[in-house]
Amino acid sequence: MANLTRVVSRGAWVWFFGGLLISAGAVAHEGPRRFEEKFGPVLNLSDTPTSNFEYAVATSGNDVYVVWSDTPDGGVSSIILRRSSDRGKTFGPPQTLSSGVTPAFSPSVFAEGKKVYVAWSEQGIRFRASHDHGRTFEPPLTLSTRGFTPRLAAENGDVYVTWGVTTGEESVDQLFRASHDRGQSFGPTLTIDNGQEIGVTEIVASNNGVFLVGDDAGVDDIPDVRFRRSTNEGRTFDPLINLSVDQGPIQPSQRARIAVKDQKVHVVWEECDDFFPSLCDIVYRRSLNRGATFEPSVVLSDGVGLALDPDLEVSGQHVYVAWQDNGPGNFDIFLRVSDNRGDSFAKARNLSKSAGDSGAVNLSAENEFLRVVWEDSTPGPTDIFYRASGDFGESFEPIKNLSDSPVRSSTPRVLSSKEGKNGYVTWLEALTVDNTDVLFRRTEVK
Repeated sequence: MANLTRVVSRGAWVWFFGGLLISAGAVAHEGPRRFEEKFGPVLNLSDTPTSNFEYAVATSGNDVYVVWSDTPDGGVSSIILRRSSDRGKTFGPPQTLSSGVTPAFSPSVFAEGKKVYVAWSEQGIRFRASHDHGRTFEPPLTLSTRGFTPRLAAENGDVYVTWGVTTGEESVDQLFRASHDRGQSFGPTLTIDNGQEIGVTEIVASNNGVFLVGDDAGVDDIPDVRFRRSTNEGRTFDPLINLSVDQGPIQPSQRARIAVKDQKVHVVWEECDDFFPSLCDIVYRRSLNRGATFEPSVVLSDGVGLALDPDLEVSGQHVYVAWQDNGPGNFDIFLRVSDNRGDSFAKARNLSKSAGDSGAVNLSAENEFLRVVWEDSTPGPTDIFYRASGDFGESFEPIKNLSDSPVRSSTPRVLSSKEGKNGYVTWLEALTVDNTDVLFRRTEVK
C-alpha cells in the first residue's frame, strides 16, 4: 500500500505475546528463494544523548520521512523530522517542528506526493503542512487546546486528523477535524464516539471516504471494537457499528487494525475471555460495501492460548494478517494469507520459529512483496528480525537480524516503496538507560 504511515511509542507494547496451537502439517512449506535483497547500513537518525521514545514514519515516491519526540536531559521534548529524498540512502539534517517551549510528543506523519503532514500533542493538538517534499513547513495550526494521540490520514487535497480528549476520570471522547485545502485550514470539530469511550483509533482515507476503528469501552467498561465511516470527505459520519458485539458481552475486544481497498473494508482485532485472559483469538471482519454493513466475524487463530496484537495489510487481492502466538511453547510470529480479498485464508504459518520470544509484529505489502518485522529475545536483549516474500507470501527468505546489537532494540516498523522494490525499517535502540535513539535501515531488491 503506497503513501503509508506508521506510528509507534515506546510504551505501546509490552512483552505479553499471543498464542495459537498449530500442527506441523498446518505450517506451509518453505519454498525456494524467489528473490534477493541488498541491505544498507544501520543509520542512527536521532543520534543524540537523549531519550527519543516515540516515532512515526511515512513514505511517498522517493521520499522517506521519520519524525520523533526528542527529550533532552532536563529540557523540553520537541518534535523532530528528518527526510530522505533518495529512498532512504541518506537523510537531511534534523528539523524541529514544535515550539521548543512547551512539551511536544506523540507525533504522526502522512506523505502524499509533494505533501507532508505532521500532527502532534503540544498543549492540545498541533499540525503543520509542507507542500515541497518536507523542505519547508507552513506555520503550526492549533486544532484543539486539549487532546492526545493524534492520528492522520489524507487523500488528494483532503487531510483528516483524529485525537482523544479526556472527559472524566475514566472517559475519553474521540474528536475529528477535516481540511479540504491541503491543511491550510480546518473545518469544525466533530465528536466521533457519541459520548462513549474510544481508545487509540486508526484512521484511513479512501475514495472520498474516511474510515475509523477504535476500542470503545462504553458504559459497561468492557472494550468493544467500533467502526465509523464518512462517505462525504469527513463532513458527516454514519452511526457507530459495534463489530465485536457477537463475540460475547464480557469479552474485551482491543487493538483493532483497519485497511481499505476499493469497496472493501478489512478489520482485525484481538478478542480475549477476560482482562486477565487464559484465551485470546484474532478475529477478522470484512465489509463489501465500504463499511455500510459487515459480514460475520471469522476467527483466524485456533482458539488455544493467547493470540494477541494483530497487524493487517492489504495489497491488490491479497489480505495479510499476522499476530503474536504462544502455541509452540514460546511466543512466535504467525501469518495467514488470503489471495481472494478475504473470502478465505490459507493455513497459519510460523514465521519466526525461534528459541526465544517474538512479538511486536509489523507488516508491509506492495505488489508481490511482503515484508515482516518483529522483536525477538533469542539473542539476549531483543533484536529486530526480518523476513520477506517476493511471491505474495507463498515462500519466504531466511530470517535476518537487522539490528544485531548488544542492547535492546524494540518497536519495529516497516514500509515499502510504491512498487515494492525498496523496504524501510525503523526501530528504537536503548543505547543506555537515558539514551534511546531512532534507527533506520533500508533494503533493495536486487
